[in-house]
Amino acid sequence: MNSNKTSHFDKEILINEPEDHDTYNLRLPEGTATAQVYQVFPGIQATKIDISSYQYLPETNKSRRIIEINHCQSGRFECQMEDGCFQYVGEGDLFLSPLQNHCNNIELPLGYYQGFIITIDLDGIPCEWSRILPGMPNNICSTLERFFLLDECFLIQSRDAIKHIFSDMYSVSEKIRGVYYRLKIMELLLYLFCFDPMIESRKNIYARQQVDIVKQIQKRITEKLSYRFTIKELSQEFLISATALKQHFKGVFGQSIAAYMKEFRIQKASQLLCESEQSIADISAAVGYESQSKFSAAFKEIMKVTPLEYRKTHRINP
Repeated sequence: MNSNKTSHFDKEILINEPEDHDTYNLRLPEGTATAQVYQVFPGIQATKIDISSYQYLPETNKSRRIIEINHCQSGRFECQMEDGCFQYVGEGDLFLSPLQNHCNNIELPLGYYQGFIITIDLDGIPCEWSRILPGMPNNICSTLERFFLLDECFLIQSRDAIKHIFSDMYSVSEKIRGVYYRLKIMELLLYLFCFDPMIESRKNIYARQQVDIVKQIQKRITEKLSYRFTIKELSQEFLISATALKQHFKGVFGQSIAAYMKEFRIQKASQLLCESEQSIADISAAVGYESQSKFSAAFKEIMKVTPLEYRKTHRINP
């Protein structure tokens, strides 16, 4: 691939290097991750990233004027800002930040993340975009710095225009992926060029104390799956109002407590179906379902197959 690199994957494990992109295995404390890096223009890279972990420690080069644009396809990530507050980016969101203010430790509350990272080296991009595409503004990339006039980062919450730009980038045929990404990056830059940062209010920001309480609650309810906690019980135990509890939990994990726990229980059940000899009735009770029929219905709703079908297909030692 073109050696004009702007990303922070140089120290990762390169496992594949076809003509138009590099593929890396990322070094994580726990879990696995891959990154496919495409050099779409001089100074601009598009990276498709897939992480199965609760933590990601990126290597960053903060000595250059590089802007990073993150699009979240699925999952969620948390980064702590310099003022101590926490920013959360969820499905469909677009998150912009200069690498000088990049977070060195990214938490993934749901244990997984899929998305795109667009890195733009403001000192290495083409001087005249109109030569690449007549009608493109020549200052289209340098104007991205206006997103950080009032803050160190900028979040654009999910909307149809962003979905339109990114939706097919995750599934486009590998044969045309490189040229397709070039078209889509130009579309993204035009969208941001026309976007008024003043119309987007600062959202999804939480203080450390709020985040710590929510994470304590999440630990409490996931360690005892056979018991179903009520909002009232949790608010009394952790000295937080029911309203604040519901709002802050959804802010950190992107879901209500009920929706989060339903998915968590089913994921735990799927693990037990694969790795244990327990009966389906015992597994349903272990993850908090008194009725096996309700467990089976919930399992099929999320996993699209029955528990028995799942066990037959995914059993480690059949």
